[in-house]
Amino acid sequence: MVRAGRTPLRLLCLKYGADLCYTEEIVDKKLIESTRIVNEALGTIDYRNGDDIILRLAPEEKGRCILQIGTNSGEKAAKIARIVGDDVAGIDVNMGCPKPFSIHCGMGAALLTKTDTIIEILTSLKAAAKVPVSCKIRVLDNREDTIKLVKEIEKCGVSALGVHGRRRDERQPDQCRVEEVKEVAETITSIPIITNGFSGEIDRFEDIEKWREATGTSSIMIARKALSTPSIFRKEGILDKYKDIENFLELACQYDESYTMTKYVVQRILGGDQEHDPRGKATVAAGSVLQICKAFGMEDVYNKWKDERKKKESKKRARVDDDGTYNIEVSFPLKRLKNSVGFSPTPKMVLHDYCVEQKLPKPIYETVKREDKRFVSTACLGEKKYRSGVGQPNLRMAEQVAALAALHGMDIRSRLEGNWEED
Repeated sequence: MVRAGRTPLRLLCLKYGADLCYTEEIVDKKLIESTRIVNEALGTIDYRNGDDIILRLAPEEKGRCILQIGTNSGEKAAKIARIVGDDVAGIDVNMGCPKPFSIHCGMGAALLTKTDTIIEILTSLKAAAKVPVSCKIRVLDNREDTIKLVKEIEKCGVSALGVHGRRRDERQPDQCRVEEVKEVAETITSIPIITNGFSGEIDRFEDIEKWREATGTSSIMIARKALSTPSIFRKEGILDKYKDIENFLELACQYDESYTMTKYVVQRILGGDQEHDPRGKATVAAGSVLQICKAFGMEDVYNKWKDERKKKESKKRARVDDDGTYNIEVSFPLKRLKNSVGFSPTPKMVLHDYCVEQKLPKPIYETVKREDKRFVSTACLGEKKYRSGVGQPNLRMAEQVAALAALHGMDIRSRLEGNWEED
């Protein structure tokens, strides 16, 4: 569920009726290098690395969201547990993902044949965690080996165990090994066993219980079907895909989800309609969340939530750093700068002309390249300094954003033509 199991889709599934939701698999290094921030504009807890939102937790999922991590180290797993504390309802170690990004460095399904490493990860994690610890595996090539492994996992004191019914090298349309999952459930009785892998067989809510009973497990975990049909969790029945999309976009706008992640989920729900329906074609061509919303007649929804954020951000936007610099969190899309060439003055041009007009020192720009390879510039006007902490892809953009921060800080933003901060 990488790129999908993020705030909007998690919340949508919970609203439809899911009992718990899991984050996308997050590699340990990303969380360890992130910074925890209370996002007052959204009411969320964010884990950020530069401008990247590694994890965003909404208040509605408190006590119901499981952090899913990819790791090959007990030390790193324990460090994550200490970082997140009880921000999440539990921590699950993915030991079943067969994709290259996970297994190439010994994570995911690569762990299935490394029992000692599994024990080290789970025991270290459990010792450090404030919340329940679980893991998810795949059945092994040999049934006896699967049973040996789950017994060792049980000894680690985990609170639950997820079992995907396919082997490491199996994919859809390979059938899930129902009897092998059932054997695990019959063997391990001290903790809940969660079955997974039946998305291809689930077409309606009633099918969830059917496959839970068939495997004899405590509950069922749904991934691909939850992405293509989020309303599969509704006891009242699934909704039309376009209603699912509308409900998803509402949450994506409310929680300021990125364009890339938003488009990915919408396209997965659309399926074949990307090629045949005008809304699908418009989504494929879209280059921003706003354009995706326009494809579904939801521009007002986008603007509503954007205005809400701006109202809250304006109260907390500016701060003075320890070095006396006015730090004003502003930015604008790169395409806005490209489109301005030859047509409208840029923030740097406006700031320069104002300084000449008022006989002020001309701005000098000091730019640094951060560890995340993003650029941050400071506009220096005599003794006053202005910057935005929002990193930019290149030096040119960083200087323009610093100039925009100065225009805000000097309360002369109105001199800039057009809405430079429009998404």
